[in-house]
Amino acid sequence: LLAAAGLGWLTLTDVHSSYLGSILGPMLVFGFGMGMQFVSLTLMAVSGIAPKEAGAASGTLNASQQVGGSLGLSILVTTFGTASRNEAGEQAPQFLREGTPAQLQEFRRTGQLPPPWGDEVLTSGVSSAFVVAACFAVLAALVALFVIQ
Repeated sequence: LLAAAGLGWLTLTDVHSSYLGSILGPMLVFGFGMGMQFVSLTLMAVSGIAPKEAGAASGTLNASQQVGGSLGLSILVTTFGTASRNEAGEQAPQFLREGTPAQLQEFRRTGQLPPPWGDEVLTSGVSSAFVVAACFAVLAALVALFVIQ
């Protein structure tokens, strides 16, 4: 639940967020929660297993963590990309109306929105990915609470 709380806190990140209050604090909460979770998960996966099967149990746990991490990361990257693209579609017209001639020229050259428009795009993508990650963490907590005996 601490990991979910940290991720939930990270969803509040916006363009005006400070590192200390909006990034470091939630990352410490998230990291502490994940640290407690991984130790508990490892102990649970290998406890009650016959010594000759402990290697297989540990290997299965590690393989599951790798596959789950890869799948989870791909979902989060897709969420980030989709949210960023959608926000860029909203920010670009505003930039084209309000940008300075120098900014417009640089945009034509690079195709990248300058601050603050590009910052809005980035934080929208990051915040959306953290929303999905927080949902994953809550779902994992529910599975641990109700499914695992």
